[in-house]
Amino acid sequence: MFTYPAHQAADILFCKANLVPVGQDQLPHLELTRTIARRFNDRYGRLLPEPDALLLGTDGTKMSKSRGNAITLAATADETAQLIRGAKTDAQRHITYAPQSRPEVSSLVLLAALCTERDPHEVAEDIGSGGAAALKRTVTEAVNEHLAPMRERRAAFAQDRGNLRRILREGNERANAIAETTLAEVRSAMGTHY
Repeated sequence: MFTYPAHQAADILFCKANLVPVGQDQLPHLELTRTIARRFNDRYGRLLPEPDALLLGTDGTKMSKSRGNAITLAATADETAQLIRGAKTDAQRHITYAPQSRPEVSSLVLLAALCTERDPHEVAEDIGSGGAAALKRTVTEAVNEHLAPMRERRAAFAQDRGNLRRILREGNERANAIAETTLAEVRSAMGTHY
């Protein structure tokens, strides 16, 4: 119970993540991660990024596969469109990117911005007074276009279980190599070589 937040911080910091998909309930853990990174950097030099929270679920609550409010690679384009159509917004017609005052709308705007590699303020400005329907249409198109090649590759990989296991093993090896590199950098910064 007491070590979980520190383990979560290690999981985030080993790969030097700068964005973490979390819900409201995980924000204190993410803030602890940011504090750990900030204190390490203050003491040993700028090495670890202070990650930011990424998105809410499509219903405005914690993103969770079990709640059915997360967009998965396994989802079809139609399933994605249905999920986004059901996403929570607000009553204001003019779309803006204001994460503090309009978190649900801003979450959708950010999702479209990330998928199109644009600034969220520009995306919101383009939608303007189009309202929630235009926002959801924009997000759906952006997400489905962005995920289409990944979904194709995923489907191809799923056809060959042996190849899939190999890919997972190689991914695990890459993650371990990244962790070892980060740990070596941390030890060097701290002057604790073993």
